[in-house]
Amino acid sequence: MSGPPSARTALLRGYAPAVAAYRDHRRQLQKESVLGRGPLLAGLQAGRRAALGRLRHAGWLRGLYDATHRQFAQVLAGGEYAGLIPLVPTDFLSLMELRLPFLADTTVLRHPTHAPAAEILPGLAPLRRHAAQVRRVLAQSRLDEPVPFRSVDDDGRLVVHGRDAPTVEALAGIAHELGHCLYERARPVRCALGQLASERLAQRWEEQAVTAYLRTHGGPEEHLRWWACQRRQDALNLHFFLAERADLYGTEPPDGFPRWEGTGTFRESLFTLPGYQVVYARASLARLAAAPPAPPAVPDPRPPCEETFR
Repeated sequence: MSGPPSARTALLRGYAPAVAAYRDHRRQLQKESVLGRGPLLAGLQAGRRAALGRLRHAGWLRGLYDATHRQFAQVLAGGEYAGLIPLVPTDFLSLMELRLPFLADTTVLRHPTHAPAAEILPGLAPLRRHAAQVRRVLAQSRLDEPVPFRSVDDDGRLVVHGRDAPTVEALAGIAHELGHCLYERARPVRCALGQLASERLAQRWEEQAVTAYLRTHGGPEEHLRWWACQRRQDALNLHFFLAERADLYGTEPPDGFPRWEGTGTFRESLFTLPGYQVVYARASLARLAAAPPAPPAVPDPRPPCEETFR
């Protein structure tokens, strides 16, 4: 007789109507999100509430959220990231996939690289010992797709979709998705613990690959901006974890972490994967525990950073 599900047996599953809406009606959904109303948006919000309602009584998920919340409180109490957490309203602009001039001019993600990411990644130190697998996945991927970087099941094998380019943005996005692809090809994800491990590797490769590239192709300012960009991504992950935890429990988020209305639909995974924000948060907390300190002489503790991958 089997017992109740746990993180070793349960899996956080995608919500098919939301997946289809983001795939087929992305611009319409973004328009309705800006207006704050519309039939597509209303349907997704109702579907998300129902999905969270089904998850609300899952003891294993509540336990995972509570343990992660305790970790988050310890990180915040340490004070090292007080300048980055919590967020300010302008931090959410980057979620909207807008090509605003002041963002494009200053973000490190627009920093040019000497070649497209697919040519660079197999030779970078964090990925070098996996070079053969990396090249195989890249050869099977579709890197001319005008979509945010993502890993996609292609006839039973995970590949990367997105648009490669000679930029740090492409380098980071493809490195992230390669983490998912290599982990899940070797260990198919069948439970929440597998989802946690896959996201942890993806975030680690994303940060380490660009850091390794900038070590030989960047200066102090680029290093600083990349470090700050990654910490902003961690802050976004933790913000939406707290917001989803409040939704799951039917409570208010902590002071300084407002609910996500008006910005949440730009965080695609809130709708396509209800309950999944804990996975991103735990990956970020693991990364923060191992992250190097900020480079010296920080000119701006909040340089803009665009979220262009899951």
